[in-house]
Amino acid sequence: MKFLMKKGDIEYFSNDRFMFAKEHDEVFKLAIFENAYYKLRLFNGVPILEIDGLRMHLVKGFRTPLEYAEKVVSALGISKQHSVLDTCMGLGYTALEASKKAIHVTTCEISQAVISLAHMNPWSNGLFDKGPVEVLHADISRKICDMDDSSFDSIIHDPPRFSKAGELYSLAFHSQLFRVLKPGGTLFHYVGSVGKGKGRKIHHEVAKRLKEAGFKKIFFKPKLQGLIARK
Repeated sequence: MKFLMKKGDIEYFSNDRFMFAKEHDEVFKLAIFENAYYKLRLFNGVPILEIDGLRMHLVKGFRTPLEYAEKVVSALGISKQHSVLDTCMGLGYTALEASKKAIHVTTCEISQAVISLAHMNPWSNGLFDKGPVEVLHADISRKICDMDDSSFDSIIHDPPRFSKAGELYSLAFHSQLFRVLKPGGTLFHYVGSVGKGKGRKIHHEVAKRLKEAGFKKIFFKPKLQGLIARK
């Protein structure tokens, strides 16, 4: 195993497949089984999350997942007075990047396993401090219905792939995103590359639903594999 860093009383190590932590002479793998197998492993020196072997980060074309988070936040033009909704927290890299610009970030995560791994991940430091990031353990497809109209200046919607969370790509959910976004606000919606080369272009399908929900000025950002839309 390769030594990575020490934070407080905990030392972190990795091999090609897993990350490990050592505390009080006890070594444990940063992995959890909770209806699926969740684990951390390194990508260019930064932890990424995998669920049942599927990578939960877009890293193609980026040095690390942190660079991807930087590009998403930059594309939204978040400023210091903005309130931001990050719908799917994961390890919190995008929420943390947004918090460098915004006055407040609300981020939501449905999986307790993912929240636990974020607690274990030293690169997720700051998520659970008393700072600008508020973490909600909830299903965003339901929680958003309790949020007030026009609550957020920017929304980051980076859901799992369509096959894993189809409800987060639905017109009903897009209508809720439109409702809670302030007039003039901006949405980033990750869509991925499902169907590439097979005649299906999922970003066209999502863009159509966003337009039906009321969004304007919708355009695709190929490198980010996502759409930018305005209210």
